[in-house]
Amino acid sequence: MSIYKQRVEALVKQLPEDVDAALVSSQVNLFYFTGFDCDNAWLIADRKGCVYVTDFRYTEAAQSIIDFCDVIELGPQFSDTMAAITNQRGITSLLVERSRVTIEELDKFDNAFVPAKIKTDARLDDIIRTLRDIKAPFELELIKASQAVTEMSYRKLLTYVKEGVTEKELAIELEYIMRKNGAQRKAFDFIVAAGPNGSMPHAVPTDYRIKKGDLITFDIGAVVGGYHSDMTRTVALGDPGEEQKKIYNTVLEAQKAACEYLVSGGRGRRECDGVARDIINKEFEGRFGHSLGHGVGLEIHETPNLAPRSEGELAAGNVVTVEPGIYIPGKCGVRIEDMVYITEDSAINLTSIEKELVIL
Repeated sequence: MSIYKQRVEALVKQLPEDVDAALVSSQVNLFYFTGFDCDNAWLIADRKGCVYVTDFRYTEAAQSIIDFCDVIELGPQFSDTMAAITNQRGITSLLVERSRVTIEELDKFDNAFVPAKIKTDARLDDIIRTLRDIKAPFELELIKASQAVTEMSYRKLLTYVKEGVTEKELAIELEYIMRKNGAQRKAFDFIVAAGPNGSMPHAVPTDYRIKKGDLITFDIGAVVGGYHSDMTRTVALGDPGEEQKKIYNTVLEAQKAACEYLVSGGRGRRECDGVARDIINKEFEGRFGHSLGHGVGLEIHETPNLAPRSEGELAAGNVVTVEPGIYIPGKCGVRIEDMVYITEDSAINLTSIEKELVIL
């Protein structure tokens, strides 16, 4: 049995008794359940099986990949196609992805699936989130492959860092290097933040020219096989001075402590955040303003999160980032980020790039 058929069956098994079927319409979740990437499709999964609907442009390709359910070509009228499917299968209620559909799409569904009722509570989102949080072995291997491309590209990029080069130039060069070395695409818009721009956690690369003594933060990642990687490193061009070294070393201590918490078997999401946050707050109260980490997989930001308000524990199969930072407005910023895979009784750091301060 294919992994995708297993996933659909796991989804259907968890459907509430008052729901006949799940309607999956978001591109990322359609890929998760079928292995086929398409921007105009719908998966209807019920207790009898499933139907995948797409338009003429994708029908042949979908049929060649999706072998565990019927692939139906969308007719001239969306409502006619969907009504025929639901009536044939005796579907009277469908649960949709509350966090993914727009108001316009809901109106479209309400009209197309009559007399079936569209249910918009968050139960389908919760089921899918629970499934996606636990990475299968092949997903972990793709995340590792993505990280390998990221690390190879980062090492090459450091040879381009010199006085006078701009943040934009480095970001553009990095994307070229990644694509040349096997990335499907970049995982997100890179953050390259030097000097005073480093104080903005989500800084956009600018025409700022790097100067001697600047700290430079690189928040980068690649996509391989649909799966993302996420890594942050901060380096210095020349001696950054004692104050910036202290900032860096404080972040490094916090980051290592949080990783060690996970490796030693710690599972509390809020507690892991607290390990890093307490270290930073001793010296730089209030300068670590974002959460410690987030899940990574088919999307760059997934659950579970590591944050002061997080509840519950991590589980074996989760992949999360550990990325504390310190940000001093108008002066500098430092962030260090690894991806960590949670095992039954420990954790594996998926990031191998050195974390000690690199002075170029």
